[in-house]
Formats: sequence, structure tokens, C-alpha cells
Amino acid sequence: MRKSGLGLEWAREGLSFAERFLGQLEQNQPEKHVRNAMKEWLLASRAVIDSMIDTMEEESGPPAARKISISSE
Repeated sequence: MRKSGLGLEWAREGLSFAERFLGQLEQNQPEKHVRNAMKEWLLASRAVIDSMIDTMEEESGPPAARKISISSE
């Protein structure tokens, strides 16, 4: 019997937590936070893409093997 009582207590605590969490989301305007997070993600993605384009434009021709001279002294 003790295990089932413990499970009910955990379920109540979980529901209570979910209720508080959802209440806080309503108060803190989640749409605004999601929109701002998406803007930040898009700006970061754009910066990465711009950096990749710049790197590709700087490359001059196909990569070539380099000769390494090894001298014995």
C-alpha cells in the first residue's frame, strides 16, 4: 500500500509543478520569448552562413599538394 500512496503523492507534486509552470508562462508572455529566441537563432545561423561564404570566396582554385623538403643535416 505504501508504494501506491507514494506514487499518488509524486503525481500530485508533478501536477502542482505543471500548474505553477503554466501559470508562470502565461504571466511571462511566452510568445515574446519564443519570437526573440527564433530571431537570435536566425541571426546566429546567418552569421555562420556569411562566414562560410566568405571562406569559400577567399579560396583561390582547387587545393594543391605542397612539397615538403626534408634535408638531412
